[in-house]
Amino acid sequence: MANRSYLYATDRIPSRAQDQSKPVVRGLSEWAYAIPLSYRLLVSADTVICPSMIWELDDDVALAGDYDKGVKRLRDFLARIDWLEARELVEQAEAFLLAPENRADHVMLEAAEVLTMGDQPVAESSRALLAGLADLDEEMERTLRHLNQVKPSAPGPLARMLGLKPADPLAPVRELGLGYWSNVLYFDFSED
Repeated sequence: MANRSYLYATDRIPSRAQDQSKPVVRGLSEWAYAIPLSYRLLVSADTVICPSMIWELDDDVALAGDYDKGVKRLRDFLARIDWLEARELVEQAEAFLLAPENRADHVMLEAAEVLTMGDQPVAESSRALLAGLADLDEEMERTLRHLNQVKPSAPGPLARMLGLKPADPLAPVRELGLGYWSNVLYFDFSED
């Protein structure tokens, strides 16, 4: 099984209080072996660290942020990607995240599976992930510069003559966490 990061929408941030009813939770996306930039942008507004909904751990390791502000931050970033070829992935992300049935008060990032791949304890890695959200503006600028450098171009004459095509010209944009939106995730809370 792949170590994944999971993204959920929820009506309230989980707490350790015993008398609190379970929050309403909807799956949004999952990503193998990484925590993509889109996930971090979505959870980056008014972020708090909180108990995991997946793992019963003594430490708080999940991150929760304001859904609407996170979606706005992601949309502002995606609007700056100047790839006509990526327009469909951007529109798909926006349509999914703005759909009333997917919207909630908070967005939650469950990244413990990915964080366990590192050398630090998960709680320490979660706090570092939270602190790293402060550097997202710089990362967005680096990412946009990189995307401009690898932007798809028309194949050269030899490539056209041989019928060569790149495996996935949109891979650099997909790596941002785009193209894999679904309410059905490995850890599903819809039946709880």
